[in-house]
Amino acid sequence: MSTHSYALVIDDGPFKGHRYPVTPAGLKLGRSSQCDISIKDLLLSRSHCRFELRGEELWVIDLASANQTLVNETAVDEARLAPNDLVKVGQTVLRVEETEVAAPPGENAGAPEVVIDLGFGKEEGGTARAKKPFLRPVMWTLVAVLILITGTTLILDPANRAREAAAKPQAIEQSKTLLIRYEKVEASTANIFRYELTLSPDGVLAVKIDDLAGKDRHVRKEKKVDPELLSELSGSIENSGFFSLDKAYTGFAAKPNTLNEWTLTVAIGKKAHTCRVTNRLEPETFKALREKLETFSKNELGIWAIQFSADKLTALARDALAVARKKYDEREVKYGNIFEAMRSYQEAIFYLDTVNPKPDFYTEIMDGFEAAENELGKRYEDQRFRANRAINLSDWAVAARELKILCELIPDRADSRHQEAVRNLIDVESRLKKSRR
Repeated sequence: MSTHSYALVIDDGPFKGHRYPVTPAGLKLGRSSQCDISIKDLLLSRSHCRFELRGEELWVIDLASANQTLVNETAVDEARLAPNDLVKVGQTVLRVEETEVAAPPGENAGAPEVVIDLGFGKEEGGTARAKKPFLRPVMWTLVAVLILITGTTLILDPANRAREAAAKPQAIEQSKTLLIRYEKVEASTANIFRYELTLSPDGVLAVKIDDLAGKDRHVRKEKKVDPELLSELSGSIENSGFFSLDKAYTGFAAKPNTLNEWTLTVAIGKKAHTCRVTNRLEPETFKALREKLETFSKNELGIWAIQFSADKLTALARDALAVARKKYDEREVKYGNIFEAMRSYQEAIFYLDTVNPKPDFYTEIMDGFEAAENELGKRYEDQRFRANRAINLSDWAVAARELKILCELIPDRADSRHQEAVRNLIDVESRLKKSRR
């Protein structure tokens, strides 16, 4: 006898190399210090996901997180995990490990075979005759009947089979194969930064980044793209004017010993074209298509600002941190400044998503976001209490004022707290109008 044992190993992220055995009670992962796997990452929700055992199966359950739980690059609400599956949450990638654990010796040894004797088939003298299991023949008979019914249905429904057969070649003819290869190189005596985007014939989008100055930074992401999205992309490329561009546009480097080069190859069906731009401003048609492809890859792969070098991303993160500090310091000036500070902290984290190791000010970003989040939560509860007290006292003018402040405090319309405040405000303003008649 053996049983399955699972562990989660962090392959990438702040705690790379850490290993967490999955206990019968399960493991909760999130930003909160109360979680079994606690990771300070702004991309994580406080309680982001949970790993639990169901019998001998390991499952992951997304806990309504803001930035989703990905299993092998696919967002899931819950999913059964297999050995070597990769679970991505925020900046962390966990790999599933499975081992078989032998049952303790003697646990089932010597256990008597359970025999249910209904009294049938006993020989004279009370000796029991060995009985062949009667359920197996019955099961095989049921399976045979089901197969017969299914086969008969298919034979008697030639129209259905004809429709299925006709649908297959039609799906192939509906769209032309789209192939893309785009490469950007920024090189100097100090660094080489290379960004490559490819789209294969089977619809797999892949991005590779090699940044030697960024602590030898290498990023690899890929995902199979929805055929409908590919069809839309193909149509926009055909109408972009790319196929009418020259094969090469060459200029002179702004600085000695530097190279800035973009090379884009696109094939749609039998039509193909390559255009290279070296050390000069890009033609508007080329630039528009290049930016469209970079945006498309960012949205599909969920990697923010992936096309920039580590140095530039670090500089952008530092600027975002400065804005966050200023907004938080001015939290008494404007109700929405705390929320704006949180957004700037999040922006800094997004910039540093693919930068490893993190810069020395990364801890300040994390601590600053947590402080702003706690402060906003406290102020929201206080303000909500004032609004509800005014509603309970039927003081509609005061209630409307307090609810408007609440909306300014949480300006994000997608936030459930903002939505609740707006619903209450609409109702209160209606009552206020009636009271003034």
